[in-house]
Amino acid sequence: MNVLFHLSVGVGIIAAMSHQNLEKNRVLKIGSGFLLGVLSHGVLDYTPHCYPINSKIDVILGLFIILLCIKSVKKEFRILVSAVLFGCIFPDIIDLSPGIINKLLGWNLPTFENIFPWHIHKYSGSIYSDDCNVSNINHILTLVFSAILIILNRKSALNLIK
Repeated sequence: MNVLFHLSVGVGIIAAMSHQNLEKNRVLKIGSGFLLGVLSHGVLDYTPHCYPINSKIDVILGLFIILLCIKSVKKEFRILVSAVLFGCIFPDIIDLSPGIINKLLGWNLPTFENIFPWHIHKYSGSIYSDDCNVSNINHILTLVFSAILIILNRKSALNLIK
């Protein structure tokens, strides 16, 4: 799935975690936020999907959203927000970025077999045909799910923002 959909779920995870007191078990909470991001990535990549957003625009907007989210929250929540959002894109960074960089820049970075199973063709939900109706539904459901998490946790989530 496009980076932007992974990050939308990440924002939902952050909203859902926003009621937590980070002073107690800080490392555990930040680690669980990262892990939830990685697991959400797997769920999204496993579901059938096309790529409706151009990859260059997707990555640029994704980077902008990450920076905006980190900059917009109070200092004490920046590590949590960073961990969740980084977790949401971490599998792509590990498995896919060397090949993408090689293709875009003509470099020869070493590439390895995918570590994350949802990037293995057999387990990936990537659709390689022009029939993206199921994908469109899955993308809408992803955004609705994220919006529900944000709405249900809006009061505590607003406390994260400067």
